[in-house]
Amino acid sequence: MLSTSPPRSVVVAALVCAGEGVALFVTGAVLLAVEGTPQVWAFVLLLGLGIGAAGIALARGARGARGPVVVAQLIGLGVAFYAGVTSGRPDLGVPLAVVCAGVLAGVLTRAGRDWAEQ
Repeated sequence: MLSTSPPRSVVVAALVCAGEGVALFVTGAVLLAVEGTPQVWAFVLLLGLGIGAAGIALARGARGARGPVVVAQLIGLGVAFYAGVTSGRPDLGVPLAVVCAGVLAGVLTRAGRDWAEQ
């Protein structure tokens, strides 16, 4: 019998990804209001909406949202490397890297891969 609901690891990872999207959206909204640079912060707002929507869709069982979630986490790992190593801010880079790696681990578990291939 095929399971239509995603495994627990995928749901938890998807909800963390949705949380990342909310954090990006709120950060973009606050910085848009404070700094008023619409070219940059409007992009962050839209990126937050997209990542949040992908996380929610994956948590609800949309297998097609798995790819955007993985890509967002890979980009997040690049940002974490830049923040932690290149910019010398490990206080920002290390937590971001841990969250992104955790989401990737949750999505790419054996149960998650088996569910996605159904």
